Amino acid sequence: MRFTKSVFTLIICFNSLISFGQKATGAYVHDVVTGCKIWAENYSQKDSVTWKGTCKGGYADGSGILIWYKNGKETTSYVGIMQKGKPNGHGKYTYVGNGESEGNFIDGILQGRGKRIFATGLKLEGNYIDDEFLNLDESYLKQLKKHKTVFLDSTDIYISDGNSKSLFYYTVIPKGNVNGALVLLPSSGENAESVISCNKALIQAASEKSILMIVPSINNDRGLDDDQLALDFFNAILNEVVVKYKVAKNKFIIGGFSGGGMLALRYTEMSRDKSDKTYISPAAVFGVDPPVDLAGLYNTSKRDLIMNSDRTGLSSGKMNGLREAKWIVEKYDKIYGGAPDQYPKRYIQCSMYSRSQKDGGNARFLNDLPVRVYCDPDILWALKERNRDYYDMNAANLSAMINFLNLNGNKEAEFISAIGKGYRLDGARHPHSWSLVEPIDCINWMLRILNK
Repeated sequence: MRFTKSVFTLIICFNSLISFGQKATGAYVHDVVTGCKIWAENYSQKDSVTWKGTCKGGYADGSGILIWYKNGKETTSYVGIMQKGKPNGHGKYTYVGNGESEGNFIDGILQGRGKRIFATGLKLEGNYIDDEFLNLDESYLKQLKKHKTVFLDSTDIYISDGNSKSLFYYTVIPKGNVNGALVLLPSSGENAESVISCNKALIQAASEKSILMIVPSINNDRGLDDDQLALDFFNAILNEVVVKYKVAKNKFIIGGFSGGGMLALRYTEMSRDKSDKTYISPAAVFGVDPPVDLAGLYNTSKRDLIMNSDRTGLSSGKMNGLREAKWIVEKYDKIYGGAPDQYPKRYIQCSMYSRSQKDGGNARFLNDLPVRVYCDPDILWALKERNRDYYDMNAANLSAMINFLNLNGNKEAEFISAIGKGYRLDGARHPHSWSLVEPIDCINWMLRILNK
């Protein structure tokens, strides 16, 4: 069926922590009544289409209404101009239950000014670049640059991008001299464009303070200990940025959301423990509600499955949480060989923090630098929306890690309690969100560090 990449990834980002790679199978589909052909980027035999408009040379062409169905049920409609079976010109897609996207299409791809209207009713106006929605003001969009790299994604370190194997990174280049760099790492399955849109105020404020922003195409949190390609790719990006933009190697701050926060913390730990494996040693690090103890994450996911797998009538949010738990258990069984009680050393080796260890595990390598973790510990939301309690929340291990660092002399390790501040880009309440970071406070924190 026809689904723009930006809309699909935004929906994934809003509704769940976990998403999976979407394999695009492009094909022309025939309207069963007129025989008119329409291009489908992601087609399955369950899909069908109707076109109310003119045909030219057997293809949908001109103004009309296009409706997609799955198993006979309407899923998507398009109103606008078509050429040779693809949207060309102004048009609007409406996704049943998931809002709308509108703008100008070139050969089926959204480009230039446009808008997104979410199922919540929230409207955003911004710009589409190659089908990806970017929520930046016009002046900052001009400073945005997408950098292609020579790396090919042979191990799926960047998922949910169809069949693409290209790896890249974005920068937003500040005006004047670059005094430091901020690296933002996506959560599991989140695309780089979503990171930019979710952090509009932070990125624009950073630009005004001469801080270069970097977002790499890494969104699979397998862990840097087990993914040499991800580590090599990340180091190569940092190297290129240092050379191209003259950023001092001691002026980088790394942060990430969820799985991206895990990677940010682990890279920083490695830079202190295994400095020969990292290109830089970050000046500071932050994580936005990241799981930090992999043994704890596995065990709470397993518990979630035991408690909720057999329940009926679960809401879509609870089903998303259950799928996430199943994915984590299966993934860690594959990566680490089994449960934490079977392979404790592997879990300790790859965790950002190990609550079972007196020395904190890898967290001991964070003792000499500023560390922030952001968390919205809304227990009422967790109970109602996910059937989860305090034992299942990231807050427990995050607060334990900061307590460990404080007790071991790190006076710059902070637990930022952002209670009630978690909202997704579409305006939906969700404690697990980028919005936990208050932009101006974060920028001031970074400036204090960079100006030392």
